[in-house]
Amino acid sequence: MMYKCLALCVQGIILRRKLIYMKTTLVFSFISLLFLNLAIAQSPDFSGTITDSKGNTLHHVFVGDIQYKTATFTDSLGNFSIAVHADSKLQINVAGYRDTIVSATPGASGVQLTLSAGNAIANSSTTVSAQVNIEGSNSNRVVTFTDGGSIAPAHRKQDTKGSQYLFDIFVHGYLIDAAGDVIYSAAYQFDYDKITGSLLLSRDGKTIENVNWDQVQRFTLFSPTDQRYDFEKLADIDKSHYLQSLGSGNKYKIFKQISTKFIKSDYANSGMIQHGNDYDEYVDDANYYVFDVQAKQVLKLSLKKKSIKEDFSKEAYKVNKFLSSNSGSIDDEYLTKLGTFLNQ
Repeated sequence: MMYKCLALCVQGIILRRKLIYMKTTLVFSFISLLFLNLAIAQSPDFSGTITDSKGNTLHHVFVGDIQYKTATFTDSLGNFSIAVHADSKLQINVAGYRDTIVSATPGASGVQLTLSAGNAIANSSTTVSAQVNIEGSNSNRVVTFTDGGSIAPAHRKQDTKGSQYLFDIFVHGYLIDAAGDVIYSAAYQFDYDKITGSLLLSRDGKTIENVNWDQVQRFTLFSPTDQRYDFEKLADIDKSHYLQSLGSGNKYKIFKQISTKFIKSDYANSGMIQHGNDYDEYVDDANYYVFDVQAKQVLKLSLKKKSIKEDFSKEAYKVNKFLSSNSGSIDDEYLTKLGTFLNQ
C-alpha cells in the first residue's frame, strides 16, 4: 500500500511538472506571437497602388518623402512601397497629372491613391527642379548641367559586345543634390557611363548631357524591369566614379565599384593561323568594399565567407547566423541581404 501511495505521489509530481511546462510553453508562445504582431504592426513601410480617375494603374509615378530624402517609383501594376516616419508627407508626381501631397502612416498597406489629370510637365527646361510644398513651406532647388549642350554617344559597331552604359536605354530616376535635397523631374531620364563615371541625362531620349559631378551626392535609377540601382560618392574608395550601394544603414555600407574597359578587336588571320576576337568589347570588372560608418573605415571585401567574417568581425554572432541560414553563391543580391540584416 505504501509503495502504491508513493507511486501515485510520483505520478502527481510528474503531472504537475507537465502542466507547468505546458503553461510555460503557452506563455512563451503567446509572448513570441505578441512580439511578432508588434513587429509587423510597427513596419515602417507605407504601400499602396496609384491609379488615374478611370481606375487604370499608373507606371513610373514618383513617390518621394522629401523631408527624409527617400523615394521610389510605382511598378508596372501601379504598386509602390516606401519606408516612412510618423510625420512623413509624400510628394507624388508623374507627367500629365497634378502633383499631389499625401500624409503617410507607417505600416499602412493597400492604400489606394487616385491622381487627377493635369498639365504635362514641359521638357524644354534647362534645369532639373523639384517644387515642394509641405505645410506652407516652399523650397525650390535647382541642379545645373555642364555647358556645351549635348555630347554625342560613343561610336559602337553593330557587333560590339557589352556596353559602356549601365542601361541600353534611358531610365527613370532621381538624385540627391549637394545640399541633400531630393531632385526629380518627370521630363528627364538618366543613364550611367561606367567608363567616365558620369551621370547622364536626356531630355528627349536621343541627346545626352552630363550632370554636374559637384552638385550630386547620390542618385537612384530604375531599370526597365523596375529593378532599383543606388549610386553614391565615397572619395575614400573612388574620387571620379560613383559606387553602387548594395546595402546601406547606420552601421555599415556595402559598395560595388564597377570598372569597365574597352577592348578593341584584335582578330588576325595569316591564312594558316587565326587568333584574337573579331569584335570590339566592353568588359566589366567589379571590386567590393565595406564602409564601417561608426569607425569611418573602409575594408575591401571578396565574395568569400572568410572575407565576410573578417570584415564584419565585430558582428561575429550575426554574421555566423546569416551565413548558416543563407546558402548559394555570394553575389550582389546576397550582399544586399547581408547589409540589410547587419544594419537591423
